[in-house]
Formats: sequence, C-alpha cells, structure tokens
Amino acid sequence: MLKSDYKLPSGIRLLHVRAAGDVSYCGAIINTGTRDERFEESGYAHLVEHLMFKGTSKYTSRQIISRIEDIGGEINAYTTKEDTTVYAAFLKRHLERVFSLIANMVLDSTFNQKSIDKEVDVILDEIDSYIDNPAEIILDDFEDLIFSGNPLGRNILGDRKTLKSVTQEKILNFYRRTYTPDQILFFIMGNYTKERVLNMAEKVLASVPVGKRDYEREPLKEYSPVIKKLHKKTKQTHLVLGNRCYSLYAEERFSFALLNNILGGDFMSSILNMKLREKEGLVYEVDSNYTAYFETGNWNIYFGCDDTDTEKVLKIVKDELQKLSDKPISAHELKLAKRRLLSYLTICGENKESWILGTAKQFLNTGKIMDTKEVEEKINAVTATDIQRCAKEVFNPEKLTILQYC
Repeated sequence: MLKSDYKLPSGIRLLHVRAAGDVSYCGAIINTGTRDERFEESGYAHLVEHLMFKGTSKYTSRQIISRIEDIGGEINAYTTKEDTTVYAAFLKRHLERVFSLIANMVLDSTFNQKSIDKEVDVILDEIDSYIDNPAEIILDDFEDLIFSGNPLGRNILGDRKTLKSVTQEKILNFYRRTYTPDQILFFIMGNYTKERVLNMAEKVLASVPVGKRDYEREPLKEYSPVIKKLHKKTKQTHLVLGNRCYSLYAEERFSFALLNNILGGDFMSSILNMKLREKEGLVYEVDSNYTAYFETGNWNIYFGCDDTDTEKVLKIVKDELQKLSDKPISAHELKLAKRRLLSYLTICGENKESWILGTAKQFLNTGKIMDTKEVEEKINAVTATDIQRCAKEVFNPEKLTILQYC
C-alpha cells in the first residue's frame, strides 16, 4: 500500500493510503476527547460526536443518513479519552460525496438547542444502561482512581448534572476551543491517485481558516495506589487491580504487550484463564487489559467471582504476578508468545477498516506510520529479561490499586 500525507494551509492534515479494491474508507480523527473537557464540561466530547449527525449548514439529520445509506455505505463514530473519530465505508466511486459530507459534519455542524436536548436524553439512557453493567462501570471507576484528579480518568459518557445543563453556547465554546484545524486529520483509504485526493481535499476544505489550539492538556498528578471497596447490589464480587504503565509510544510497550498476553490477554491459554477458569473453576471471566495513552497507560486485571472465593482468587492472581516478576519466562514461552501476538496483529491487519482507524490515530499523534515489518522487528527483539523488567516495574505489589464491588 502506498501512503501519502499532506498539510493544508489551514493546518488540517490529510492521510491517503492507496489500496486495491472496490470498497473505500474515509473519515476524520480529531485530537479531542474526554481529557480535553473542563470540569464543568463532563461529557461534552461524546455529545459533540452525537451532534455531528444531527444537522449541519447543508444537511438535516435525515439527509446525513441518506447521503450515506442511499449509496449503500455505512457511517459510524466513536469517542475515546483522547480523540473522536467519524468515518464511513462505501464503494470507491462515491468518494467526493462521502468526503464532502464528513467534512461538513466535522467542520460545520449547527448544534441547535432542540438537537442538543434530544441527544442529552439519548445519552442519559445510555448512562443508565451502562450503570446496570458492573463489569463495565468498575473499569471506569478504576481508571478514575489511577488518574485521580485528571480528566483522563473521567467517564466518557459524562455527568448527568452537567449534561442536563448543556446549552448551544456552552457546546459551541467547547467545540471552538478543541476542534481547531491543527488537531484534525482527514484520512482516505482506497484505490485513488494522490492527485485526485489532494485536489478534492483542497477544493472541499479551501474555506477553512488557519487555526491552532491555544491550551495544553492538564498534566497528570503523581500516582498513589489506592485500595477501595464499594458496596453494590451485585450477585457476585467484581474486582479490578492494576497500575499505571507504558504510554502509546514508549519502547517498553512491545515487551509489555507480550507480557499482558501471556498473563491474561486475548488467548484462552493465558496464565490467568488456565489457572482460574480451566483448573480451579473459580471465575467465568478474567482479563488482563492494557490501554496505552499519549504519555501514560492503564494496566489492570478484572475478574468476577462468588463472594466466598474473592480472597482465594486474589491470592492466585498476586502469586502469578510475583512469579513473572521473580523469574524470566522460558525461551519456549517467549517464542510462543511472539508467535501468537504477531499472528494476531497480522489477522487484525487484514481488516482494512481496523487498520486504517489505527493507522490514522498513530499518524495524528506522531506524524509517522510504523509499518508491519518494523513492528515485527520490535516484537522479535524483545527478550525474556525485558519482559521480567516490565513485570517488576508494573506488577510491584506496593504500586497496585485495587477496587472491589461487593
């Protein structure tokens, strides 16, 4: 695949990946997420994502849907702690139609009060559904503990009280402060020449004025581990333990990704799944999760079990963490771990939609794209000592935060 990138006079960037096939992908990723909200703006980033579908200077909400679905395409969007993405999949002959629509949604949504009120009601229902799932909400509550006092720990859906008081003026102030051209990347993946893509982008985005973000994200406070129990009306104990860890661009992320998969990642043969579910039958679900952010990361283990088994499960988990810290894994285990992870990444890479979304995020933050060969070299270079070093640092029992619903 051939990759090209451009920077337009306004500051907006454009990433073009030429790829064979009749299906294309087009979208925008904006470097605005939950961590860009002020205290009184909790939930605004996610609300803006919703409102981009509710009307622009050119299209009504019904017309936005029709512009995509009438050509058999699909459009979607999502908000994370650090960015917002809107994108579409469509047949390649409809590029101009789709690109101009997404550009209009991102750059010229109207945010009228009637739409705001409706979408707030929708999001409040979403919050209710989320609260009913303790296995999900405990992970957000845990993140709020390890990033205490920082917007990075805030729930993406937002705060009920804050959302109920949203006005057009408030949401426009947030949008204008955060959606500046220098924080926006448009991306296109399809069988197009770079000349066609650039000419189209310059034409559609010609009227966008120069704009730069004039604030910096709030720095993280020093981490202090916490042990906390919350009484919830649940039929079992839900528990999360973990620590801050490596960022999206730290060299250690390759070693830690391998370690996380060995411990309890995406494979049924992981240590925790084999010990707690297959051997002991103590849990239905146990996961080790690693989420990397721009300058930090969140590692945690989640499990749900019968109340009477909580201490036993927790002891087994801590024992396994200690083993990984005390002794390097064997050459055989390391070889298997690398094979599994590289195979997983290759399979994921075959999904063009997932690939372009991940690539666009990487390019937004670094201005570079790490190709498959480079990733493979980084993973193959990891040693058992590297993995043990990560385990000692991140699994340090004195640094673990523990949150329990009981």
